[in-house]
Amino acid sequence: MGRMSFQPPTDYYCEALAPIDEQICALIAKRKELSENNPGFPNLELITAWCQQYELNEAMTQSLFGSMHNENHFSDHFQVEPTGFLKFITILKYVELDNVLYSVTHMKQYSNASVIYVETEVNNSEPYVRLGHAHVELFISPDYQSRPHQGSGHDKGMQYSFVVSPPLPEDVTGLEFRLSIKPYHIPEKQTVVLTESTVIIK
Repeated sequence: MGRMSFQPPTDYYCEALAPIDEQICALIAKRKELSENNPGFPNLELITAWCQQYELNEAMTQSLFGSMHNENHFSDHFQVEPTGFLKFITILKYVELDNVLYSVTHMKQYSNASVIYVETEVNNSEPYVRLGHAHVELFISPDYQSRPHQGSGHDKGMQYSFVVSPPLPEDVTGLEFRLSIKPYHIPEKQTVVLTESTVIIK
C-alpha cells in the first residue's frame, strides 16, 4: 500500500503570502543545514515563550516542530512497503531489565525490506502484575531505516513489528537492536511501568 496523495484542505490561497511562505521554506532549509539534519526538539519552556512573544497557538507550534523532527517519516525510503516475501529467519536475541524480557524473536525477509518482530514480556508469575504500555521505536544503524508496522498484546506482554529497509542480512550476528522506550503514563496498581530508556539487544 503506497502513501496516500496529499489533498489541500482548501482551494483558496492568499497570493500575498507567497514571499513569506518562501522565507519559511528557506528558514527550514537553513535549520536543517545548521543542525546537520539532527535538530532535536526545543525545550517546551522555549516554545511557550516564543508563542507568547509572537501570539502563536502553542499546540500548533509544538506540532510544527514535531513534524520537522520526524521529517524522515515522510521520505520515500521510510515509507517502503514490504513486497516479494522470501523466508522467515529466526533471531532469538534477548535481554532482561527490571523484570521485563525484551526479545527480538524473528524476521520476515522480503526482496525490498525486512520485518523485525520484538516482544516485551513481564517476567513475573503473579497474576495481577501487568505490563504497562509504551511507545517503542527500533534503531539498528544509520545504514537502515526502521518504522513501526504493527502492535498487539495482552496484560503480560506486547509484540511489535518494524519495517526495516534496505533488507537486513540473513545473518544478523554482530548487529545491535536498540529499542527506544517511551511509556504511556497510566499508573496502575500491580503494573510493571516501563521507564523511558534505550534497551540494547545484541
